[in-house]
Amino acid sequence: MHIRIRAIALACALLAAVAPGTALAEGPAPIPAPEGFAELRARFEGKSGDQIATMGYIAEPPICISEPGTGGMGVHALNIENFSAQFAAGVMDPENPPVVLLDASLERVIGLEWEAADVGKGAPEAFGQPALLLPGHPGPPGTEDAHYMLHAYFRPDGEVLFAPLDPQVSCMPDTATEAVSDWAGAPLGGPLGGPAIPVALLAGLIVAWVTFRHRLATRH
Repeated sequence: MHIRIRAIALACALLAAVAPGTALAEGPAPIPAPEGFAELRARFEGKSGDQIATMGYIAEPPICISEPGTGGMGVHALNIENFSAQFAAGVMDPENPPVVLLDASLERVIGLEWEAADVGKGAPEAFGQPALLLPGHPGPPGTEDAHYMLHAYFRPDGEVLFAPLDPQVSCMPDTATEAVSDWAGAPLGGPLGGPAIPVALLAGLIVAWVTFRHRLATRH
């Protein structure tokens, strides 16, 4: 079945304008899986988009988020039941992620994501990792406002990368036949020809990445 891949490309020129000299590709390194994460990973790893759909995770439309030369998040598949139970309460349930991340071909799960509203209680955590407060985006009710997000990407040997973007993720597989921006907002002249990601979201990703690196460094 033909799959429409909508790739959201963050503008490289804006990266330089907002945070000159910041090397986002030099983000946090993968770490050994925290306690309990390996069991959660085993529930999803190796499954396709069709398989996780039977678990309640739907990628519709299949929007793939990436930044050429920096990394990406992959395609988001939402479990509305898990999302509804966690988001408005501002909590993250480690055992029930509301979002599963797939590669751009929807052939395999590459990671997991949690989202929670900012309810004034500070950053929620999952597996000992504090979430990052990022700008809002189109999606279920509430996600248009700034809210907390935590991304976990699978790596070999049981390791996991906790970071907003994974440098190994791309939205341009050989099977992709279409790549256009699908994100509404202020057009920045995105490299794929369509309206680009909003300035606020891009700036927020940059700030969050740098903040994450600083927080990680102060822990050691």
